Amino acid sequence: MSKFPLLPLLFAIALAFLLQHFLRSLAWAGLLAVITWPLHERLLRRGWSRLASAASLVAVLVVSFMGPTVFLFNTLSNELATVERLLGQINQTGVPAPEWLARVPLVAASALKWWEQHLAQPGGLGTLIQTTAGDFVPFLTGTARTLGATILTQALYLFLAMLTLFILYLHGPAVAHYVDHAGDRLMPKHYPVLRRLLPLSVRGTALGLCSVAILEGVVLGLAYAVAGAPAPVLLGVITGYLALIPGGAPLAFTSVSLLLLGQGHPGPALGLFCWGAFELFLVDKFVRPKLIGQRVNLPFLAVLFGLLGGVSTIGVLGLFIGPFMMAVLFWWLRGAQPDPAPAAPDQHAA
Repeated sequence: MSKFPLLPLLFAIALAFLLQHFLRSLAWAGLLAVITWPLHERLLRRGWSRLASAASLVAVLVVSFMGPTVFLFNTLSNELATVERLLGQINQTGVPAPEWLARVPLVAASALKWWEQHLAQPGGLGTLIQTTAGDFVPFLTGTARTLGATILTQALYLFLAMLTLFILYLHGPAVAHYVDHAGDRLMPKHYPVLRRLLPLSVRGTALGLCSVAILEGVVLGLAYAVAGAPAPVLLGVITGYLALIPGGAPLAFTSVSLLLLGQGHPGPALGLFCWGAFELFLVDKFVRPKLIGQRVNLPFLAVLFGLLGGVSTIGVLGLFIGPFMMAVLFWWLRGAQPDPAPAAPDQHAA
């Protein structure tokens, strides 16, 4: 490092500062390229052109991420129309207080009085909704403005990530050549091993995330069916996609548990929540770290703390960066020996 000129290093730091708002897009493009590069090479070996392979893979990724979102919004719009009709019927007739409300300790009398005044009377629900909505209109307006700007910004970042990924598919070998040249100049002794560890840890993390997402979608989907939740297949698919992000799976089964509780099924709701928490504990603490650690020969706790530390520090990107840093750390702790069996160059392209 001491032989490396200072000026290029300062230039790299200045460039990173200049592109600081787009580093996440570049990082996601690089990670997706590393993860899917074996599939890209397989298509090339089957006679596909680079342009056709790049366009097909980018299209598949976009549809994989955006398709469920569009389907979910379409389903929610239909469900909201059903809820709107149900609320209209309840508002016309009023809804009597449930029997269990009278048995609630301490607040039964005041709760029954409030219910009779606001919900039991015809038109009471509409008045309550109008009053509550009126109080929240300024808040909702400000939130909508912020949310709209955030969605547009994230859409721009997503577009830049997909565009960069497309370019990497087209010119991956050239990009890899420049990266290898810089890595060999900066770290001539350590770069070959780091070059091997990065794709192994990144692909191991991707395998762990996707496998766990499918597992949680299937297992919790079956649990939804046993508990009597509506549309368990749809809810299972949604849970699987949400499981790809930290906190997505608990949000899914907690929401379904609350739905069952609101429908008057406290037993199935409690059972579903307990089963989801138990299954989530097993998956996050044992299954996911095992799937990720076996690719780079990492112990269980190293993968676990790499995942937790990465997510808590830099978000979803930390799911990939944390295990990679742990792999580098344990390589150093084991003596930083040269890699005895480096992988073929085509496994590290892009």
